[in-house]
Amino acid sequence: MENEKINWTFYPDSLIITADPYDKVEWRATDSKIEFDYPTFYWDSLAKPVDVVDKIVIEYKLSRKKDTLIGTLTNRNGKYDFGLIRIE
Repeated sequence: MENEKINWTFYPDSLIITADPYDKVEWRATDSKIEFDYPTFYWDSLAKPVDVVDKIVIEYKLSRKKDTLIGTLTNRNGKYDFGLIRIE
């Protein structure tokens, strides 16, 4: 899955999420959830950058055929549902 800012690459034993090829985060995972803290910033009302740590939680499950990943990504901006279908 790709958009102009984030690339998700799936492998049989891992998921690589790349937003900036130089950023690295420590993450925790279970059979249904991936969590990590992502350092970022936002612009305040005085146009000054403010450093924040965005807690990212990705809750997911695989379909019975294991060809679709269904989930919800939660961050400081809200909750986003997604579905990813495997392609050959």
